[in-house]
Amino acid sequence: MAVTEKQKQEVRQLLIEGRKIEAIKYIRENFGLDLLQSKTLVEHVEADIEPWEFKNASRSAPAKPLKAGCAGKGIAIIFGSIGAIMLSIAIYIYYTDAEQIERSELVIGTVVSNPSQPTIEYEYKGETYQYHSDVQSNPPSYDMGEEVEVYVDTDNPNNAIINTITERWFAIIILGIIGTVFTGVAALVARLM
Repeated sequence: MAVTEKQKQEVRQLLIEGRKIEAIKYIRENFGLDLLQSKTLVEHVEADIEPWEFKNASRSAPAKPLKAGCAGKGIAIIFGSIGAIMLSIAIYIYYTDAEQIERSELVIGTVVSNPSQPTIEYEYKGETYQYHSDVQSNPPSYDMGEEVEVYVDTDNPNNAIINTITERWFAIIILGIIGTVFTGVAALVARLM
């Protein structure tokens, strides 16, 4: 059975206008097919019509699986970019801290104020320095007068890192987790496109 382009366009036009029954009748009359064969043929033509082409969105229009279009690409790019930035920052902090610790000397410091976001005083080569932590905790992680290990940068004694898990790893872990989640969402959205 040879179908001309004109016949295919006629069926296609009927479907676009929401006239599926007329399209089935057209196939039956012009090709001598039974009802089931005509319906099957019409559904094949209908499957090739994009949803936006339908003038009168009818319930007979085939349901095509949703795909992530431009919005999906935008989400993938945004989430992927944020994830990459977060992971880059986490890696940067890890390596800069590791370099500082390599050139540092371990000394003992004392918590002198605000145990929930402590100020730690330490001595290095006869000079007294203070380190103000950026990490705050409730309940406080320290007690007043508590002694803690401090890595003091030998090149610049004002730079210090408290030798605790929260001070050394908290930002790296949080940024790493967020970066991984955002990158994972981007990869998932990209895969669905």
